[in-house]
Amino acid sequence: MNEEINNAKDSVSTDPFDPAKLRLSESSQIGVKKVTTVLPCGKPSRQQFVRVHPDESYRLHTAIFTDDVAREHYLVEQDLWGEMAGEVLPTILFAAITRSEGVFLWPVRVPEADGRRNNWHLSMMRAAERAMQRWIRVQANMADGRYDVFEATGNLPEPEWPEMTFHEMLKMCFEDRFINSLDHAVLKALRGEV
Repeated sequence: MNEEINNAKDSVSTDPFDPAKLRLSESSQIGVKKVTTVLPCGKPSRQQFVRVHPDESYRLHTAIFTDDVAREHYLVEQDLWGEMAGEVLPTILFAAITRSEGVFLWPVRVPEADGRRNNWHLSMMRAAERAMQRWIRVQANMADGRYDVFEATGNLPEPEWPEMTFHEMLKMCFEDRFINSLDHAVLKALRGEV
């Protein structure tokens, strides 16, 4: 009888379909990691909680051209800023992340240098600054002409940033949206040449 029990134990332990051998435990790791392949540029959805990377090396004060028709942002070579005056706008690009670990670049217009106050730009800038420390979401307040900022009240975990430099983020985001010539197709379309 003991021999039958031992044989039964041996057949279970060598059975490749034994559920005990195939069950994934909570501590098991499959050996994959998430890789970012596309990096969008834009403001966060009003329903998304976001954080901004607190490291100053993960932001850039630059000039951005926005194609309002296609709703796309273009990085512009510095040599063209003067020739594109009125079309490029001073902007800070912040590295940001959503709760679902979606990384993106958040363009925030720099408040006007001429002393005029634009509450849309100012409230968005303050939202991005606040997002360096807290999970926030931003919603347009059309009646008051500003963005309202809502902080998460729960104890949400700190974001897990991907292992990417800001340089890599810029390249991934703007590789096919970089204006380095006045002959760029987007500018030709703006002039009515195509």
